[in-house]
Amino acid sequence: MPLAVNIALGAGADPAVFALTVALATSNSFILPTHQVNALIMGPGGYKVTDFLRAGGIMTVLFLGVMMLMLNLIY
Repeated sequence: MPLAVNIALGAGADPAVFALTVALATSNSFILPTHQVNALIMGPGGYKVTDFLRAGGIMTVLFLGVMMLMLNLIY
């Protein structure tokens, strides 16, 4: 976050938009089972990392597209 705010200040942009972008992008963890909930369902559900890559890749692209669209519309 501090790096994004400093870049915004250096570029003369609104630091809140840069901070919000970083905050939203950090919640985008659909590709790998790095979150505790994903790891909990991985074993009993019989999922593999490739299953997360296949489903998470689509969700990641959708998430980034909607996030960038909404940030541009709101700010």
